[in-house]
Amino acid sequence: MESTEKLTRVVTSATTLFIVPGYAETKMIDIAGHANLAVGTLYHLFKSKDDLLKFVFASTLDPTISDQIQTFPVQPVPDDELVTRTAKVYQQATANLHSIVAQHPADTRFAAILAYLFKNFHQYGAYFLMLERNPHLNARLLNLYKHYRQQLYHDIAELLTSLATTGEIRYLAHPENDAMLIIDQIFWWSAHKPYDSFDTVTTHFDRQQMENCVLQQLTLSYT
Repeated sequence: MESTEKLTRVVTSATTLFIVPGYAETKMIDIAGHANLAVGTLYHLFKSKDDLLKFVFASTLDPTISDQIQTFPVQPVPDDELVTRTAKVYQQATANLHSIVAQHPADTRFAAILAYLFKNFHQYGAYFLMLERNPHLNARLLNLYKHYRQQLYHDIAELLTSLATTGEIRYLAHPENDAMLIIDQIFWWSAHKPYDSFDTVTTHFDRQQMENCVLQQLTLSYT
C-alpha cells in the first residue's frame, strides 16, 4: 500500500474518531483499527496522536499535503504556522464569498451563495466539528473559528439584505435570523449529519442529492 493512500486512510479515520467519540477518548490503536492498519504502521507514520491531529488540521487546509510527504514519521506543523495558515484560509474564504456578488448575474447570486456555503462546509466542516467537540484542543484555533463563524453570519445577513433590496429574494424582516437559519441548515447536512448525528451509523444518504434538495428548498423559500 502506498504511503499516500495510508495517510489518506489515517486522516479519514482520525477525523471521524476525533469528532466522535472525541480526541481524548480516541487512542492510536483505535485509529489504526478504524483505518485497517497495524498500530506499528500508524506509529511509523506519526510519532504521536498530537502530531496526527496537527496533520489532520493541516491536510484540511491543504488537501495536497499528503502528496508532499517524503519522510516518516511526519513532522508536525508548528502551532504558530498552523494558526497562520488557518487565518489565511478564513480570510480567503471571506474574500471569495464577497466576490460572488461581482462574479454572478443578479438572478443567480442567491443560488451561488448557497452553493458557496455547501462547498465551504464540505471542505472545512469536519475541522470545525473537531474544534466544537473538543474545545480544549487549541484555544487559538478555536477562537479563530468562533470569529470566522460570527463573521460568516454577519456577512450572509448583509448579502441577504442586499439581495432583498434589489428584489432578487423576498423581503426579510430579520435577515440576521435568516442568515443563521441558512448557514446552520447547510452546516447540518454538510458536517453534523455525516459525522456526529445520533443516527450516523444507521442512516445513509446521497450527499449530492441532499444538497440539491436543500438548495431547492431554500431557493423556493426565499425567491
